[in-house]
Amino acid sequence: MPGTIKNSHKNDFPRTQSDRQELDHSSPIAIVGAGVFGLTTALHLAKAGYTNITLYDYQAYHENGYACSKGCNAASADENKIIRASYGGKNLYQDMAFESISTWERWTEELQNCFELPPGLERGDRLWEACGFLRAAEVFDDQEVQTQANFPAELKHTQYMVSDERRIQDALRDGISATKMDPFNRKERGLKMDGIFDNTGGLVLASKACAWVLHLCCQAGVKTCLGQCGNFKELVEKDGKVIGLKTYDGITHNADLVIVAAGSWTPSLIGESDQLLEATGGSVLTIKLPKERTDLWEKYSASNFPVWSWKLSGYVHSGTCNGGIYGFPRTSDGLIKIGFRGAKWTNYTFTNEKGRAISYPKTDVESMPTPAMDAIQGFLKENMPELLNFPIHYIKLCWYTDSVDNNFLIDYVPGKRGLIVASGGSGHAFKFLPELGRHVVDVVEGNDTPYTRSFKWRDVPKLKRNGLEEGPEGWRTLNKQETTNAWKK
Repeated sequence: MPGTIKNSHKNDFPRTQSDRQELDHSSPIAIVGAGVFGLTTALHLAKAGYTNITLYDYQAYHENGYACSKGCNAASADENKIIRASYGGKNLYQDMAFESISTWERWTEELQNCFELPPGLERGDRLWEACGFLRAAEVFDDQEVQTQANFPAELKHTQYMVSDERRIQDALRDGISATKMDPFNRKERGLKMDGIFDNTGGLVLASKACAWVLHLCCQAGVKTCLGQCGNFKELVEKDGKVIGLKTYDGITHNADLVIVAAGSWTPSLIGESDQLLEATGGSVLTIKLPKERTDLWEKYSASNFPVWSWKLSGYVHSGTCNGGIYGFPRTSDGLIKIGFRGAKWTNYTFTNEKGRAISYPKTDVESMPTPAMDAIQGFLKENMPELLNFPIHYIKLCWYTDSVDNNFLIDYVPGKRGLIVASGGSGHAFKFLPELGRHVVDVVEGNDTPYTRSFKWRDVPKLKRNGLEEGPEGWRTLNKQETTNAWKK
């Protein structure tokens, strides 16, 4: 649980303080990676008064607006992401989620009044869609019990148990569409379903949100080196201190502090993190609704259909299990995105300088392992069969960076003065894009807070390590999978 992570190094925070580089507000700071962690860090450093920040990324996001399609590499560049504050007993994350939702609302309003839109954004775009989040399964799970017990008292009225007829009637009186309480029509068909419709949840348009925050960063004075000029090659070190970075064009960029926020590439770039972080691929597909099917455009609109998950923590790797699945209402251009999180795939094809094999993002994948397709197709056949009449629009693996305990890793790298890692999103960081950077600033400045203690460098657990203990011998490696790019006949 955040804030109470067991760690045998009682003096870990003072130890990493010795690696901290003293900065003034004009000190050059380099941030490697322009995804969620990099963007939020750059924005909040600028807000804190730092005036010499440069954001590096090999993607030309200033030109392509974080375009998400086939071959999309970064997890941050995506159609949409779930926004939720449902975190069981992890109150630090819950609190940060609510703070972030407030900013998502403000940014959406500011975007409506922005006259000079950056690439990737169009007039009328809404970053935040408060369509609600249905967390469903055949039976109520323990994680949801914890969430409901810890939800703020003043917001408990926003949580509707879908198996409780009284709460269903409450939702209708509160103006919530009946279809959001049972979008799969399971009750009428005599099928079991329980769970919570969370009216505080919803979605954000991920690529558009990144384009917006990059715009805010530039407005705040952050410099960018994006595209070929920003392709990170290696750190530059002298006398045990990181003094900058070198890009593949051969140019050395001096910096008093380097922050590596390179997503799933981080474990391969920063060898010290390879036992705490792992690159894992989540299976995602989209279906494009034909424009002439106005009935389906209406059914799957955000006004009638929620963000949803089905047995998200209930996938079992044996037999037939249609769990570990989530999805979204359609986008403005008719795309419906569905993902499988029951297992996240690994790709042990990289050997680091220590001779250790680690998982590395495989970005040329346009198919998914058959267990993922079986789970998605089985769920759709039972609950959304009309979608199986349309071909798959695209498939990709969304490469996350899992940490050993699903907590973020934001800290100075032990023994590397002037170097911070900001990573370990574990598939749930995007929602915090508006607020996470303020905690990175606290790490930069050496401030001791519940968040910096939760995110700090930590020991490697001896037993379960969120799948990292499986290594190349684990069942989730891509080289052990049959893959497919179409519905099974």
